[in-house]
Amino acid sequence: MQKLNSWWQRPLNLAILFSAVMAVLAPLFFKLVHISTAHRVGLLFVIINTVFAWWLGRYVKKHRLFWAVLLVFPILFAGMVFWRYAKYDYWFAGLYLITSLLAVAKD
Repeated sequence: MQKLNSWWQRPLNLAILFSAVMAVLAPLFFKLVHISTAHRVGLLFVIINTVFAWWLGRYVKKHRLFWAVLLVFPILFAGMVFWRYAKYDYWFAGLYLITSLLAVAKD
């Protein structure tokens, strides 16, 4: 149990875990509860994931993590789009990367 607690306390592991949840599990959850495509794109892809990308950039800067951690979320999201969604959703992966980079560059 102590190993699990120490694993949760590592900022790198937490950033990767949250990225996987937001990129893979959140869209599946929205699909599971039968939220329409327009609402999923508007609410999840535009608002929630963009806020998460900003948070991830600030988190990486605060904990001085390697910049490549910012690539995990957009890459997982692009894989999810390739697997399940329309091709125009690929643009969001770039948007998330740029938002994270702007959050790191802030200050």
